[in-house]
Amino acid sequence: MNLFQKLLLPLMVAIFIPVVLLGYLSYERSKMQVEDVTSAFLQDNLQHNTEKVNEFLRELDTAGFRVIASSKLQRMLQNPPPQDFFQEAEFITEMKGVTEELRGAYELFILPNHYENYPNYMNSHSSFGLELTREHIKKSFDLGGKAYWAFENVQGGASKDLYYIRSIRTLTDFQNAGVMVFKISHTWMAKQLITPSQYPHFQLLLADGQANVLASNLPIRQNESVSVPSAPFQGQKSTFETEERQGRSYYVASQAIADSGKDLWSLIATIPVSDLTVRIDGIKAFTFWMFVGSLFIIFVMLFFIVRQFTTPIQEVVRHMRQVQLGRLLYFTKFATKKDEIGQMVRGFNSMIQGMEGLLQTTKEIESEKQQLQQRMLINQINPHFLYNTLDSIKWKAESAHEQTIGEMVTTLANMLRFSMNEENEWTTIERELEHVRNYIKIELLRNNQAFQVLFDVQPSLLHLKILKLLVQPLLENAVRHGMNKLTERKGKILVTVYQETEDLVILVEDNGNGCEADQLEAYKWTSPAQGATEGGIGLYNVHRRLQLHYGRHYGVEVENKVPHGFKATLRHPMLESTD
Repeated sequence: MNLFQKLLLPLMVAIFIPVVLLGYLSYERSKMQVEDVTSAFLQDNLQHNTEKVNEFLRELDTAGFRVIASSKLQRMLQNPPPQDFFQEAEFITEMKGVTEELRGAYELFILPNHYENYPNYMNSHSSFGLELTREHIKKSFDLGGKAYWAFENVQGGASKDLYYIRSIRTLTDFQNAGVMVFKISHTWMAKQLITPSQYPHFQLLLADGQANVLASNLPIRQNESVSVPSAPFQGQKSTFETEERQGRSYYVASQAIADSGKDLWSLIATIPVSDLTVRIDGIKAFTFWMFVGSLFIIFVMLFFIVRQFTTPIQEVVRHMRQVQLGRLLYFTKFATKKDEIGQMVRGFNSMIQGMEGLLQTTKEIESEKQQLQQRMLINQINPHFLYNTLDSIKWKAESAHEQTIGEMVTTLANMLRFSMNEENEWTTIERELEHVRNYIKIELLRNNQAFQVLFDVQPSLLHLKILKLLVQPLLENAVRHGMNKLTERKGKILVTVYQETEDLVILVEDNGNGCEADQLEAYKWTSPAQGATEGGIGLYNVHRRLQLHYGRHYGVEVENKVPHGFKATLRHPMLESTD
């Protein structure tokens, strides 16, 4: 068991798990009890209010029957329309007495059948609230004596005044004689609702089948959004749930009821959860102080436990400061421990060992670098002097009619110009192969055309960019170790350039005697010394340049061919030329 487990597991078992479990169980149990009590309380309140609303609806239906049964009203509606102002004034006076007698607790408006013949009467009721239209009248006539509800348009979720609309038909032949409209104020409706006074934020809503708020015990401002559950309108008799509104939690209960028009209404009761959870604050306080006490115990335990492993860390830090001053000393304390402290100390000592090896390697590289710079200075030749000398040799050879010598000198000069141009490390496939052909030309002249070189190159690849002087060392290796040692057959070298996915591949194959197994193993390119067998240093340099530029995926791979021969595969990324 490591140090982390030794510390974490006892603390989790002893402190964290019991505290969290106790707090969670206490909270969940209290929450369930509050929800059960609240659900019963809200459903009981909704049941009482449902009875009140149903009683109100029955009373309203009874008032409607009284209006229809009024003989005086039947006579007035069946009389012909007034012919002049005085007849209409008499109608208005008589109708006012009838409506006062029949209205009960509500406002009542009687609309004659041909209301357009009663302009003054209609104007006297312009402040009634609901603007009766032909659609309202037609709908009441179509229902054949049944009532329906309407309300005035109010912006937002504000409560609306209700209008009970019902046709008045003659008692003799049941013909439409007019329309009665009872106006029920939303404030009057709100006063009929029963609400608990001890919860000031308790809200009771009466909503119709289109989720319009018909009455509310609390005032609703214009443009205020009121959430009405959809469950009562989807066939569920009653519901209870918790909702989130503007960052607060509410208990919401609903009860479905039916009005006299047979449209589904609902009562919705909401109360903030915080209003009901005040009484469990004592449990929360107890849980809080228990948690604080647990934290104190954890702190005391950690104080003594942490001291056991911080002291070794402090000693390691002091030793690291000595390393910063240049003293690469090993840290011997705590190295035998099997916990994280011991692992840290052993890792620190491994780092010191690595730093010592890195410093030694750096010294060796700097030494090799100085030696290389010295050799470069010794071997440095003025290029212009060299080119002028070669031109002079060429002139002398041509003067002596030695065309072969002149051709070799010209080819050599071209090779040197390509090789010694240090301004650019890059070239194209086309120029690189031209350099290779110059080299082959010299070798063929030297060896009296003893071998043959073939090229298989895709023309579309000639413009691609490539590192300079990569292919010529591969040809040189094939000539020196393949062609020069071949005695029984005509030597052949094949140079192939093709594309393989996103890589450029250059193959150099010969039909020589191949490479000995032990010598082939030396071409693993792990170091210059291993690649420095006769002729191998050139292949190593090519391989190393490719890996330094493009990574381990690229380089040179070599193998023997069956039954005889040698193959070198150069892999280079596809690069478009910028020339």
